[in-house]
Amino acid sequence: MPQTNGDPAPPSPEADPRVLVTTSRMPFAVDEIHKLGASGRDVVAADTFSAAPGSHSRGARHHVVVPAPTQQTEEFIGAVEKVIDEHQINWLIPMFEEVFYLAAHRDRLAAGRGDLEQFFPPLETLTRVHDKVAFTELCRQFGLPVAESITATSEAELAEAVQRWDHWFARAAYGRGGLDILTNTGPLAGDGDLADIHPTPEDPWLVQEFLTGVNRCSWSVVHHGEVVLHSCYEHPLAIDDRGGIVFESVDSPESLATAQRFASELNWHGQISFDYLVTDDGVHHMVECNPRPTAGCTLATDEEFDTALFNPSGLVVVPPGRKKSIRAAVLRDILKHPRHLHKDLSAAHRSGGVYERPGDALPLLYSALSLQHVLHYRKELGIDRNKREQLMAAQFFDVSWDGTPIA
Repeated sequence: MPQTNGDPAPPSPEADPRVLVTTSRMPFAVDEIHKLGASGRDVVAADTFSAAPGSHSRGARHHVVVPAPTQQTEEFIGAVEKVIDEHQINWLIPMFEEVFYLAAHRDRLAAGRGDLEQFFPPLETLTRVHDKVAFTELCRQFGLPVAESITATSEAELAEAVQRWDHWFARAAYGRGGLDILTNTGPLAGDGDLADIHPTPEDPWLVQEFLTGVNRCSWSVVHHGEVVLHSCYEHPLAIDDRGGIVFESVDSPESLATAQRFASELNWHGQISFDYLVTDDGVHHMVECNPRPTAGCTLATDEEFDTALFNPSGLVVVPPGRKKSIRAAVLRDILKHPRHLHKDLSAAHRSGGVYERPGDALPLLYSALSLQHVLHYRKELGIDRNKREQLMAAQFFDVSWDGTPIA
């Protein structure tokens, strides 16, 4: 049964959008749910387990538990239909790779629901940017800088590809969250064995020349090919050299131009995010696309986000200098690596929290309680608890998509 979170203020009379946010566990989902609730929108948060942090934000008037889209696709779509009908949802906003399962059933979800705004592109469009191989080809078509690369579809091709450069970086076409990567250079060198990688034509690996530089990311809200809200950010602090835990907005006309190019060419509708590697010469080399929100949304104000979704009136770019952090992750890094104390505190200085806000602290508590979901996954698959890669995998295992055709 849907559950009510506390007693948030009721939607204002003009707050017509009634929003379903899926995969509420994600930190950016917590942020967007809070933003929507703070703007007076009527929000239902959904995930596959009840302790998902965003489901307990005061921004959500109700939260529901739904079947896992990856393992129970039919049941998941049926549950989403039921929530849409019971709560009179007219905006559907996915937060992670469940977007692929929703897009595959777009027509079914729309049937008899003429006022339902599905804020994501068709499956074919999503697939073109999600697959790293296809995305790299698109970048070249658009004339955007991208590292030289080779696609490996077999073990023999992979072994040959890594001989192409003295310093190389390899990634699975459908890998996400800093997972399924291998390199012989940098802090992640040796973290994995080439013999454990088995590419196939259905699950290829992309091998690229290893470039050095600064990692940047961008996030945009797009309506029918037009970018209406954009932020670009760097990670003053990352966890175990993989995912950022402090986010600071920067000025980047290059990232805006890239987002506008993709939005226009693909007639994008929804949220879209990109990763870049900025080399010393200032070139923004394209790395990958996440066809969903990322941490860049946390750097927009509540008003900027609400306006971009429901009443866009031109382009808004988040100014440089705004900062947010996942404070629990910063604390974890300090406790695990005491020598990082000064660096971590400096990186997180004057940053707002992603999981907690004044009057809305439950998502922070549930970010700890949700680890039970991770433990359940590890128990099922017999995962080594000391491997951080498996911690990441556990967070995504029931809402991810590996390119397998969706029934």
